[in-house]
Amino acid sequence: MKQKTHKKCSVCEKEFKLFRTTDRHCSMDCKKKESELNLKQKKIQKPINKVSKKQKILNSKYTVLRIQFLSKPENQICFVDDCQSKATTIEHRMGRKGFADQWAMDENIPLIIDQRYFAPCCLFHNLEFENNSELSNKYQLSKIHGGKKGT
Repeated sequence: MKQKTHKKCSVCEKEFKLFRTTDRHCSMDCKKKESELNLKQKKIQKPINKVSKKQKILNSKYTVLRIQFLSKPENQICFVDDCQSKATTIEHRMGRKGFADQWAMDENIPLIIDQRYFAPCCLFHNLEFENNSELSNKYQLSKIHGGKKGT
């Protein structure tokens, strides 16, 4: 197989003699021009937001509701049986995505801010619900019929 001896410059498109098969530029000036163009293009590109605008609004509403919910006297202790720990988190008993029912959908109240399904919870049990599906099934509510899971 015959190797190429000449190639067109990727910037000015002049033909030049190859010293290495990976060469792309006829001179150092062309190489600098290309790197400057690449820098300008990178500055123009905007990174993708980690959180959407809609979710930012919901998160700010949720933060306010969470503080109000946990400050009430009846929501100071974890709701799990035989746990007397101080509630520092909220368990979303029907999950956080979607809507609970038609009323919530009409009122535009997604599950993340639907206080009907909030439950005060200690951090230990909140993490346990994420890792232990049996415990989660015992205390979570079904999205289909609204009752306890498994019934």
